[in-house]
Amino acid sequence: MMGRLIKAEFRKILTTKLWWAMMIPAFILALAWAWGVSALTTDIVDDVADEAILTQFNISIDQLSWSAIALTRSMNIATIFPMIFGALALASEINRKTITTSFLTAPNRGSLLSAKAVTYVVWGLIFGVLIAVGASLGTVIGSGSDYLPSGGDWLMIALSGILGCLLWTLLGLGVGALLGSPVGALVLLLIYSLIVGPIGDLVMTGLTDGSYLAGFLPNGAANGLTGSTASQVLFTQVQDLILNVGGGLVSQDDQEGFEEVVRAIAGAPGALTLWISGLIFLAWTAIFFALGILRNRTRDIT
Repeated sequence: MMGRLIKAEFRKILTTKLWWAMMIPAFILALAWAWGVSALTTDIVDDVADEAILTQFNISIDQLSWSAIALTRSMNIATIFPMIFGALALASEINRKTITTSFLTAPNRGSLLSAKAVTYVVWGLIFGVLIAVGASLGTVIGSGSDYLPSGGDWLMIALSGILGCLLWTLLGLGVGALLGSPVGALVLLLIYSLIVGPIGDLVMTGLTDGSYLAGFLPNGAANGLTGSTASQVLFTQVQDLILNVGGGLVSQDDQEGFEEVVRAIAGAPGALTLWISGLIFLAWTAIFFALGILRNRTRDIT
């Protein structure tokens, strides 16, 4: 029975225009953003001969994969589309009362909501892969070849971005299900993800002397998935270069300082490490998703 419900959900999505109406701009935005940021980064690095934090170790900044930042920022901004896609999943059906038929024809509400969850997990992954491809293509076009990450580092950043897309899809699904209004869900999520979240994270990090408080909030944790991955990639390269010129291991304080700066540049000020950011964002997603699902187990559908 669950298989039939999932198949019905996929059929319902594919018979509408929403999926490709979200995917096309998601791909274009990821590609264009990565292209622009990587081109800008390349120009800046080409123009800057030395950097104080690195020259003390006799290292040139043009030996680092700075385009990882473009890959990170482009994937982060493009996650608004899977978030919107998820937000409209249940909110639109509730608003149009079409959810009534779905609830009445399914064995129970729990099975239908579970089928929707599985369906949108798959769609979140599809969006993530598409956005990763667009961001990768834009990064390659806009960046100098010397600044591109290695294949393994590239894959790690892409996977963290795909995970972010998946979780944003489910968080959007939960918020839409909780509010039951597509307009309300979209306004709330877009204002938070594009304005309140980024500005709030930046201000909070500045006012608290670079604390990790912003990393415990949804936007900070989500951006920390990719931002922390990029910072770790760049720091590992710095450490390897230092060792290659006969230097020693970088102190823990210097490492944390370097990664904090890179995370901020990558759009994740105050973010924690990859795994902690992932767990925090997973927890936020689970909270909103669970609240949305619980709300619809008892919602009046008449």
